[in-house]
Amino acid sequence: MRPEGWSVSPELATPVDLGRLRFADPDVERDYRAWRTDHVRAFTRFAMYAGAGAAVLAWIAVLFGALVELRGLALALIPLVVLLLVVAAAWTRTEGHRHLLIPAAGGANLLGGVLAVAMTAPTRSTPVVGACAAMAAYFGLTMFRLPPLVAAVSVSPYMVLAAALAVGWHADGAIDDQDLVLGLFIPLTTLVTGMLVNLAMEWITRQSFIDHLTIERQQDALFEERTSLARFLAPGIAEAVHHTGFGADVRTEIYSLTAVSIDLRGFTTFTQRHGAERMVEVLQDYYAAVIEAAEEYGATVKDFAGDGALVLVGAPFPRADHTRAGLRLARDMLTRVRDVTARWQTAETPLGAGVGIASGECAVGALGLPSAQLEYAAVGTAVNLSSRLCDIARDGQILMAAGTARALEEAPGWRREIVTLSGVPESVEVTIEDTLPAHRMIPADRPAAASPIPPQTRPDRDSPVALPE
Repeated sequence: MRPEGWSVSPELATPVDLGRLRFADPDVERDYRAWRTDHVRAFTRFAMYAGAGAAVLAWIAVLFGALVELRGLALALIPLVVLLLVVAAAWTRTEGHRHLLIPAAGGANLLGGVLAVAMTAPTRSTPVVGACAAMAAYFGLTMFRLPPLVAAVSVSPYMVLAAALAVGWHADGAIDDQDLVLGLFIPLTTLVTGMLVNLAMEWITRQSFIDHLTIERQQDALFEERTSLARFLAPGIAEAVHHTGFGADVRTEIYSLTAVSIDLRGFTTFTQRHGAERMVEVLQDYYAAVIEAAEEYGATVKDFAGDGALVLVGAPFPRADHTRAGLRLARDMLTRVRDVTARWQTAETPLGAGVGIASGECAVGALGLPSAQLEYAAVGTAVNLSSRLCDIARDGQILMAAGTARALEEAPGWRREIVTLSGVPESVEVTIEDTLPAHRMIPADRPAAASPIPPQTRPDRDSPVALPE
């Protein structure tokens, strides 16, 4: 049943007429025929094997006494019908012949029905001829799932032949009026009722096709929804929202994670000098570099804020090695971003990037009112601390909170300092990893006034000009 609210296109809703059962749109009709072939293929092939089995049973019945006068002929012709059905079913299994399954089934049924009437005709018994013809018609009109036109062409000839034989026998005086009535009633009634059933089945099949298109539209809409969601959220967050929904069921959970914040250096002056259009181009490359690095390490880009980005390692999918992975991500991300800044910077407007890392437990999930706007957020000391550290990190520096550094194996060149951060009441210890010489560092656009990290020295003549504080 189609879900409420999913309408059917006019070209799908009504066939042109009952007899032809065609969709108004030729393209839809073509798509339907291709879909129908795939839809009924398995059942049609099974019915062909079943028809071969029925013919084998008929051959056994002849062998043990049926059609005494025509036993030899029947024993010779029935295997031909069996062979025809089996070969046709097997032949159309291959990819190149699948579209011939319906014509093959119709042809096999026509030949089988004609042979059935021909084998039983010498008996001049209208019940026998009618019964054999009706058995063949049963497969052709229903089991083979033939389209109405193909079914009519396949079945009508031998059913009309059976009725014509009855009329001829009555004219010759071979049968009485009662047998004539049976000779006309059995084949003609079978043909009419069978065609009505066939038309009903075709109508149901077309309705199934409409439902199939509706489901496809729903799937496309859901895929588009998820694609749009993924364009505004990180893949991990989009996946979590997709599985839990948008309402109050989106729970806030506590994760042990590492927050990695990165921010460009010199971007304010760059934007002032080069304008908004160039700013957007730089940000696009910058965002792409951050996203690629995050995906490489299984991290989640929580959000971008101008030239800053927050990346979570360990949420919304927990991982035990989030601290080590966070440092590796920071190094890789810094390398990728510096490749971006190297392409866009000029001697007058140098660009760089600094990184802050902090680890700890944070609340991650949907924050806000279920009836209003929700935001998938990460709240905790680690997130705030990584942002504060990033604010004072120079170009090429990775500043790690004390807890993060203690969880890692110390690398050569690390140094520790006590700094005062904006919004943090007490001084904190940070571990600094420099990836560039001091004279090549570009200062932060928003340096902390109380930071004891010394200002950069005057650059050499060939080095980029430092930005004013």
